[in-house]
Amino acid sequence: MRGEEKTKNLDKIFNPKSVAIIGVSNDPRKLGYQCLKALLMDGYQGKIYPVHPQLKELMGIKVYNSLDEIDDHIDLAIIAISAPKVPDVLKECAKKNIKGVIIISSGFKELGKQGEILEEQLKKIAEEHSICIVGPNCLGATNTKINLNATFFPSFVKVKSGSVSLISQSGGITGNLLYHAVDIGTGIAKFVSVGNRCNLDFADYIEYFYRDPETKVIGIFLEGTEDARRMYEVAKQVTKMKPILVYKAGKTKTGRKGVKSHTGSLAGRSELYSAVFRQAGIIEVQSIKELVEAAKALSVVKYPPKGNRVAIITHTAGPSIVATDILEARGCKLAELSKETIKNIQGLLPFSIPITNPLDMLGFGYAIPELYGETVKRILADNNVDFLLAIYSPSFQSEIRVPAKELIEAVEEYRKPVVAVLNAPISKKPKEAENLEKAGIPVFFDPESGAKASAILIYYYTKIKPKILDSDILNSE
Repeated sequence: MRGEEKTKNLDKIFNPKSVAIIGVSNDPRKLGYQCLKALLMDGYQGKIYPVHPQLKELMGIKVYNSLDEIDDHIDLAIIAISAPKVPDVLKECAKKNIKGVIIISSGFKELGKQGEILEEQLKKIAEEHSICIVGPNCLGATNTKINLNATFFPSFVKVKSGSVSLISQSGGITGNLLYHAVDIGTGIAKFVSVGNRCNLDFADYIEYFYRDPETKVIGIFLEGTEDARRMYEVAKQVTKMKPILVYKAGKTKTGRKGVKSHTGSLAGRSELYSAVFRQAGIIEVQSIKELVEAAKALSVVKYPPKGNRVAIITHTAGPSIVATDILEARGCKLAELSKETIKNIQGLLPFSIPITNPLDMLGFGYAIPELYGETVKRILADNNVDFLLAIYSPSFQSEIRVPAKELIEAVEEYRKPVVAVLNAPISKKPKEAENLEKAGIPVFFDPESGAKASAILIYYYTKIKPKILDSDILNSE
């Protein structure tokens, strides 16, 4: 398949108007049962065609005894049957001109030589008929914009719809990524659990998400790939326009063995992968949580940073010290406030305090949101400041409000990036967080997360994304 054809057929997987599930069952323990339940629970509005040789109805929906009984055109087929039967079913999909297939079934190259032979059969059939296969041995795929949950995992938590798309080599890690996204409010556009990558590799998904207007940021959980060169070539072009974050697993000798048995992949030496990532402009993160948090910052921020000079405002010193250590260790500079800025801030305060960066406003910053906001404006007005990290510890008492309105006004007036850290339990996120993020201010709930995400945000816009002249932007529109 050529690139354009792959993109078109991949769109049948992520934006299907009709879905057939081959291998549905009336046994809730079977994956086919859970696949149908997932589509229904998440509210997919397209046509659904369950297929089973004996069943007549399941969950209130007509069951077809074979694909031949279905008169409608089918965009996507989900296959959840035993591995030896999959090649024949894939041939039936080819006869029905189905171009998108998700193979949930395991039992292929991850199990050794016999499984490899079986998987090669799938690849041959798919290539002959221009079919895009997600899997085999995978969780599936999702598109939150159309409530498509094409997996065997009915949602028990609601993922916020957004502009981050995830590519994961592990179904289990896909869950971890999504759970943390739910915890901190990272908006997800699409995700795919790639499994054994029969005839679609990371480069294909990266290219698809590059072309996808709903995707602003791409996140990847990677164990290994046999086509690192193509991934590098594609990513090198994509990162100029959209950030790519990757968490690489299988770094130890034992970990690499686990990768081989998991999806049949070659893990390779982690230092070689890291070098390739750097050359391609891919940002390598050190944890699953860091990937989700950095993706949130990159997808939410309204005004990208033009430099790496950071100012920090707080009313409690400890969190700002933690943030400072992280930011400086990751290549950011603490901005030197101008004499005019220092004078202007001193003029706001009821009594004299040292005006430094980080700026600790003590109890005044905590109790008087208007004063906090005016100080933020003075800092953003300083030409020495490219970026502001605003730290605040909400009291959750009606008498003392979070200075959210003031932060939003300041960002709009000075058009500089602000990341907010509202120190709070994730289980009790401050109500102001939603409005801040709607205004383009990413919100985190501890200083470590906020500082790490800020550093990655600054690194992408100052080191990876090329500076485009205004005239170039106009010419491209």
